Amino acid sequence: MVVTVIMLTFTSAIVSAATASTTISSIISPVISLFTTSGTVNVDVVPTGSGAQTIASDTVTVSTNDSSGYTLQLAETGAGSTMVSGSDTIPASAGTQGSPIAMSANTWGYRVDGLGGFGAGPTSGQSSASIGSIKFAAVPATGSPNTIRTTSGTASNQTTTVWYGVAADTSQPSGTYTNSVTYTATAN
Repeated sequence: MVVTVIMLTFTSAIVSAATASTTISSIISPVISLFTTSGTVNVDVVPTGSGAQTIASDTVTVSTNDSSGYTLQLAETGAGSTMVSGSDTIPASAGTQGSPIAMSANTWGYRVDGLGGFGAGPTSGQSSASIGSIKFAAVPATGSPNTIRTTSGTASNQTTTVWYGVAADTSQPSGTYTNSVTYTATAN
């Protein structure tokens, strides 16, 4: 009898692991949005002999995902600082953001409570009231905007209230006087 022996030989192989890694990168660009309450602030005045003043607000809303925040600035849209109705004008306040002044008759200006020399406020709207001691400044020229807010982080619908005032006495010719300001929000 013949016996066949089959021998199987197993050899073990050493298998090593191989790894690779990939970095996933995405640049999220900073974005910023800006809008105002309505685009028009009505500061209609019924003048008196000694002068009357109307104060109304505009709410500027900014959102940004920039982790460094944003800077909000205000300046004239055009070259002139006066409100104009045909050939008639209402000059800007003589005050500045750093040194605002109480309005005098036949002037206009802006203020932001708690900023510069404006004082804490709160300012409230008024219609054709006696000229008071609330301080206002001229809106700066187009090329020299005033910073009205600076933040250091992201913002979601963050508001800044800008107050506008017009004072007039009966020597100011009647008419619809206008001027335009530009708000600029820039990611820091």
